This record gives sequence, structure tokens and C-alpha cells, in this order.
Amino acid sequence: MNGRMLCALAGAWLLASPVYAGTTKLLDRALIEEALKKEPPCCVVDARAEAKRKLYPIEFSVMYSNTLRAKAGGYALVIGDSDDKALEAAKAMARRGDADVHAVQGGYETWQRLHQAGRTGEHAPATAMPQRFTIPSNTCEQGTALHEFK
Repeated sequence: MNGRMLCALAGAWLLASPVYAGTTKLLDRALIEEALKKEPPCCVVDARAEAKRKLYPIEFSVMYSNTLRAKAGGYALVIGDSDDKALEAAKAMARRGDADVHAVQGGYETWQRLHQAGRTGEHAPATAMPQRFTIPSNTCEQGTALHEFK
């Protein structure tokens, strides 16, 4: 292959690839505490199995789906059954939009420790739950509901 053909193929690949500005990281408790102190709105996404979601619900969370996107300009925290699954869901959400989507290292247990620390004032923001959160844009559309608030 000559240089021109290689450049053309590379350009075509870049045009066909999804372009997004959002970042994805696996955040530990300390990094999550820092993220919750910042101004951007936060959306907490529950990407755990249905049985775990029902047994241990997460307040103010949105259930993960293959079409879920975080609102542009904000960021989302994804809680999964494992770090790998949370990171996989976060990467998928970041590809569908231009928001930062981060996975919670340690999953539900880490989130609960943050929530408890927020209640007691122990090395955490006044509350571990976000002061504001964003409902992803495709959760308010007509049709089958992605999440039910009870």
C-alpha cells in the first residue's frame, strides 16, 4: 500500500468511528468524593442485575439501558455488579454522547460507604448524594419507561 492509500483508509476509518468528547475512568472513593464536590450535574446510573437493583436500590439512580445517554456538559457515575461491567457500561454511554461517564470502583459497596460517610460527615462532602443530578435526555420520551420512580 502506498502512503496516499494508507492516509485515505485512515481518514475513512476516523470518519466512520463515533466521535465523542466524553471521558471514561474507573474512579475510587477519593476520586468520587472530589467529583461530587464539583459543580457539574451528576447522573447516577445503576447498571447492576435486576435482582440486585430490587434488593438494594440506589436512591436517585437511573437504570442503565443500551440507549441511555448522559446529558451533554455533565457527567455520570455508573455502578455495576463488577468494576469491569461498570466500566463497560460507562464506555458504552460515553460513545453515545459527549458527557464524561465514570465507573464506580467497588460498585454498590463503595457507593454505600460514600453515602454513610456523607451522613456522618466523615471525610466526605456534606452528602455523598449529588446536590443536583441530570435525568438523561432519552428518559422523558414517550413509550416504554426506562425507569419508574416509586
